[in-house]
Amino acid sequence: MLGNVFASGISPLFGLIMQEFHCTENEASQLGTYVLLTLGLGALAGGLIEALTPTILAETFSGHHLAKAMVVYVGFLAVGAALGPIISGAIAKCLGEWRWLNRVMSITVTVNLVFNILMLPETTRDGISLHEGAVLGGQNEDKLPSKTECKAEENKIENVMSTAKTISSAEQVMLKREYVRRSFSLHFVELNWKAFLISFFQPLKLIVLPQVLVTVIVFGLTIGWTVIASILISLIYTQPPLIWDPLSIGLLNTGSLVGIIIGLPIGGALADMLFNRATRRSNGVTSPVTRLPALLPGALLSPAGCIVMGFALRDPDNYIVVCVGWGMLCFGLTGPANVLLTYAIDCLPTRAAHIGALANVTKNSIGFAVSYGTVDWFRKMGPVGQFFTMAGILWGSYLLVIPLWVLRRMLERFGARFE
Repeated sequence: MLGNVFASGISPLFGLIMQEFHCTENEASQLGTYVLLTLGLGALAGGLIEALTPTILAETFSGHHLAKAMVVYVGFLAVGAALGPIISGAIAKCLGEWRWLNRVMSITVTVNLVFNILMLPETTRDGISLHEGAVLGGQNEDKLPSKTECKAEENKIENVMSTAKTISSAEQVMLKREYVRRSFSLHFVELNWKAFLISFFQPLKLIVLPQVLVTVIVFGLTIGWTVIASILISLIYTQPPLIWDPLSIGLLNTGSLVGIIIGLPIGGALADMLFNRATRRSNGVTSPVTRLPALLPGALLSPAGCIVMGFALRDPDNYIVVCVGWGMLCFGLTGPANVLLTYAIDCLPTRAAHIGALANVTKNSIGFAVSYGTVDWFRKMGPVGQFFTMAGILWGSYLLVIPLWVLRRMLERFGARFE
């Protein structure tokens, strides 16, 4: 989330940067590319976190709640991209210096790192049970004590309570020891450097799986189109005759924030509801593909948002319509994109980290590529032509989901080879 706040927060500052460095709008727009490049260099940390989170969720939550847990992860990534411009605009207006965004983000990332070290223990299961204490109740419940046995029973109860206190204290010590072992030791780390290169390229094998390929394409395109919208909106509203200040430009992201929030129950609760209902009807037989119908609303609305934005940007004074279109586009981040990510991870839960790594690489690569040529593309085709093309490409990527549903049996057998 914080990485996306930093990356997306650059766009509202284009006006201040152009004034200070006397650069063109095209050069300023490429700052988003340079920021993505720095994120690539910092992927040893940030990219690792984004790749590991799906694994942590798959280990922590059961399949019946996986989509709801995953949508929180995707939602925070998307909310970071929406809040970034608002935060940077407020910082620039209140402090009058665009560099303060970097300073504030550095402090925030440091605090976040400390809390992660203290509050995020290892989630890998090693078969150790933390609650193997004796059963204190449930024995001889059929016998009712007589009056002559009351005193003896009272003594037994006192003994049981003292035993429970002893076991409770022992459990607390055991939990503390387990917390330290899982948080501050190398017990779960395999330092096998010989397998480093193999592990580095291992996720790439999954790209041949249609479940993973379609997921990373839709996820990457939705992120890429969001980057394009952020850059173009910032440049259009910075230039004359509008000349909006950074905070006003940042507040345009309210539309995208609303779309992201609306998509949360669709990509999370609705997807899990469909999965659980199908599981009950099939007598407990689970099938990840049963979540896919939940992406239908987003598959229609998200590309349509590009069309709405294209027409609205012909007359930028219609900023309300721009916000509506942007919200429709960003609805696809937490709606259909999360459904596909949950579906892919549920198909291959043991390869969740690899799927997360592929999704991370794809979205950053597409964002890097489109941000570099966004302004030239806009000048050649205009807002309507550019955003219509974006909508067509995004709709085309959603059509790739149909074979996932039709060929689900064959794909399940094919995916089992990669477990």
